[in-house]
Amino acid sequence: MFFRSAVDAWFYLFVLTFPLLLVRMAVAVLAAANSTVIAIGLAIVVPSIILPAWVLFGTYYRIDSAILRVQAGPFTSFVPLDQIHSVAPLRSFGIAPALSCQRLKITYGRNQSMVVSPQRKAAFLEALGYVPNSVLQPNRARPNPFALGENY
Repeated sequence: MFFRSAVDAWFYLFVLTFPLLLVRMAVAVLAAANSTVIAIGLAIVVPSIILPAWVLFGTYYRIDSAILRVQAGPFTSFVPLDQIHSVAPLRSFGIAPALSCQRLKITYGRNQSMVVSPQRKAAFLEALGYVPNSVLQPNRARPNPFALGENY
């Protein structure tokens, strides 16, 4: 099954604003430069514009019979389905193949983890073999820090 990554508005803003700022700075520097500086500048500017767009349009997750393939632009990771220990909701801004803050943390193997943010979380969890309600709506009870070992 194929799942696209959910994308937050902040990532669209980054993909649009970062290249504009980069081009604006490059034009100022390259206006009075020789051909060598122009070539080096273009070698830096062009990939800096292409990579965020590639990640935006090329981030997806594919679940086959035995493998979860995580594709984020030019980067690919594979997670064997039989090695997945747990899936838990996570909210973070960290760098991961997930373009949304509402993420799922997949723990697998020997203390390895992968963070993803599929658009259709419930269908994604079902494809992994999990019950969506048990993962997406965890127990809201918080431990009492003053309980001294008792459960209240």
